[in-house]
Amino acid sequence: MPSRPLHVLWKAMTGVRSVLVLALACVILAAFASLLDPLVLRFTLDSVLAGKAPELPEPFGSALSALGGSSYLARNLWLCAFALLATSLVNALFSFLKGALSAYASERAIKNLRDALAAHIDSLPASYFGSMSAGDLVQRSSSDMDTVRRLLSGHLEDMARALSLLVLTVVMMASIDLPMTLISIPVVPAVFAFSFFFYRKIQKAFKISDEAEAALTHVLEENLHGIRVVRAFAREDFEIERFDQRNRRFTGETRRLIVLFGWYWGISVLLCAAQESVTVAVGAGRVASGLLSTGTYLAFIAYVGRVLWPVRQLGRTLTEVGKAMVSLRRITEVLDAPDEYAGDRVPRGAHTGEPRTAEARPRGGARIEIKGLAIEHERGKHVLEGIDLDIAAGETVAVLGRTGSGKSTLAAALVRLVEPVAGSIKLDGVDIRDMGRAELREAVGLVLQEPYLFSRSLRENVELGTGPLNAAELEWAGRISDLSPVVASFEAGWNTAVGEEGVTLSGGQRQRLALARILAKRPRVLVLDDTLSALDTETDALVRRALLGEDPEGRPTTIIIAHRITTLMAADRIVVLESGRIADIGTHEELLSRPGLYRRVWDIQDGSGATPPRREPAGLGE
Repeated sequence: MPSRPLHVLWKAMTGVRSVLVLALACVILAAFASLLDPLVLRFTLDSVLAGKAPELPEPFGSALSALGGSSYLARNLWLCAFALLATSLVNALFSFLKGALSAYASERAIKNLRDALAAHIDSLPASYFGSMSAGDLVQRSSSDMDTVRRLLSGHLEDMARALSLLVLTVVMMASIDLPMTLISIPVVPAVFAFSFFFYRKIQKAFKISDEAEAALTHVLEENLHGIRVVRAFAREDFEIERFDQRNRRFTGETRRLIVLFGWYWGISVLLCAAQESVTVAVGAGRVASGLLSTGTYLAFIAYVGRVLWPVRQLGRTLTEVGKAMVSLRRITEVLDAPDEYAGDRVPRGAHTGEPRTAEARPRGGARIEIKGLAIEHERGKHVLEGIDLDIAAGETVAVLGRTGSGKSTLAAALVRLVEPVAGSIKLDGVDIRDMGRAELREAVGLVLQEPYLFSRSLRENVELGTGPLNAAELEWAGRISDLSPVVASFEAGWNTAVGEEGVTLSGGQRQRLALARILAKRPRVLVLDDTLSALDTETDALVRRALLGEDPEGRPTTIIIAHRITTLMAADRIVVLESGRIADIGTHEELLSRPGLYRRVWDIQDGSGATPPRREPAGLGE
């Protein structure tokens, strides 16, 4: 069941709700203090200067009598000025408190919400990111989050202030002169109705504008990540035009939003000006006829301005609240997306997943049993079907297949980046669905086709899955992956920063660093998804020999996905995938002895066979 945005916000406010309530109380007290100025002005004009009998509540009346009455204040007008200053100081004090308290509460609440969103994004399945652009997620995590923050830090207190001023002002006006009050507020319901109408319009317009900004952010994010491809294909002009199209759309939608604001402010100013004109004209007539004192007349003019301002402000605040609700719904949509652990047999948190020291990790490979495995990316369209494979502990198995044959999907299934629709995968007799994901991913190390490197040092990238490593462990991982010569070539050694996505390294160096990172975990199952493709033949052979020759008893079970025959032929067995099924399986010699994809690839790469079809090589790797 989808979460309600306000429930998500209420949960984020855990620990600061009482602080926010206290801030709203200060808003009301500040509003009340701001309404005392016209009363002081009225009392000064009517009672102190004009000699009218004062109407003061107790104990102020008794205090004034003890001082000598209004005549005493007439001789000491500085006391009236001090009273105005005192009300302003009280207003300033409570305004400061409400600002400090609301800022504290809003920042804490948004931190909680931001942490929850970041943690949830990290736990979403890989398939989710195929349908959601990175730019849109960045937009929801930054711009939308900031819009919600402004709701808590300013707009809520603006609404509380507007409603408090409206109610308190009308009450004070009615207590002074009811007929004049009725003359001064008839436009208020009209402005209220217009504010709510505008609120509904602005919500829709802001949602469109926000989505246009997300599309703009996505294009920018793509350009930043793919800048080298853009330069290599000389597509700068095309990408600039593409960005310009998104920018024009965003600018247009934002302009439409601004126009709506302009209409609101223009119409509300006209309505409020008409109301103030009526109040001034009618009030002046009542003063001339003796029905209203000068002090009361000036107080009413001040109060009318204060009762109309919060009503107009309420309309603006409602539009901001509408924008915040759109942003909050966009955040809630991400939080409602089911994470990887939804429906798991093993509860989340059953395994901490904290990296264990090399001494504490189990030694040796794990047996892999795959029975009747079927996986689909689209409903009814199987990428893998009927996969049966038994791999002994410590065995090295290579996988060959055309693009789209399901090689990478098989690798992803071993660490549950994708889930089967049928069949099972077992490690040492335990179904991987009965293991915690953290435990599974500590046991199975997967190096993807395109290794992602963080903008950190070589050491920090290698330690990503293990925590701090000592010099011997780093040296071991560097030696087996043939990364040590790369490290030695840099002046800063292991502390060398690799730049954004490893931009300072070559393709082969990035693959070796990714391999060192996974080897440092000492996994029991090592899955190399075309990991050695960027290495030259000599380096490829060095890495494979190091992997196979290192501590036979502690050797991990290894699955190598590749299309280079020299890489495949060194495996104990080779699996050939075609159209999501196992087409053949055997040793290098066995597969060469019978017709099939493997022998055709051998003929192509060995150069002893017939000239291959023009399109054949493009389908050999994935």
